[in-house]
Amino acid sequence: MKGGKDMGVHEGRLYVYQLLKHLFEQPLNREGLIELQEQPGLKELAQISSGAQSINDFLVANKDEYPETLCQALQAEYQRLFVGPGQVLVPIWESVYFDPEHLMFGERTLAVREFYRKYHLESIHKNRQPEDHLAVELEFMTYLIGQYLASEDDVQQTKLLRDQKEFIQKHLATWKDEFLQFLEKSTGCLLYRGGGQLLKEFLDMECEMFEHLEEVS
Repeated sequence: MKGGKDMGVHEGRLYVYQLLKHLFEQPLNREGLIELQEQPGLKELAQISSGAQSINDFLVANKDEYPETLCQALQAEYQRLFVGPGQVLVPIWESVYFDPEHLMFGERTLAVREFYRKYHLESIHKNRQPEDHLAVELEFMTYLIGQYLASEDDVQQTKLLRDQKEFIQKHLATWKDEFLQFLEKSTGCLLYRGGGQLLKEFLDMECEMFEHLEEVS
């Protein structure tokens, strides 16, 4: 079922999900910042994504900044946007966007949890973060793609593709637009604005790809 071209497409998808998870999982420390600066595929991705271009522009503009100083600024901005104290400016949990009272641990959290259980997975953030935290949802997609790339069984490959499509359509793609709107209203930081733009652009491409993929139609 999988040819060389097909493998390349899914390896590229895996890279983008890993990149986005890296950006939004937690504030970047020194090692995380250096890892981002050394991403080999970011410049290539920037050729087709304005969001990736913004991320690259941020890194180029700050290449001479002391890593510790830049990390402190990014950690403060991550805290201000996604954590608080006080009102969270950019909710990073799916359920908040759909709960009538904008609360965490809502029905969407339970739905995501059931999806993970299909693969016998427990969230790495269980009891600390809801399973519908953006980074956890992105990590789940990296798991599904990794399983697809490792599988040699046509039936299993088709199931993994269908589950990827369903998870994107029912979860990740349902709140990407509002997430970006909150980011654009709340920060001028090109790293996080670019991350939100890349998330939206990439998930739009994902939805289009799955609409035309014969195996899951």
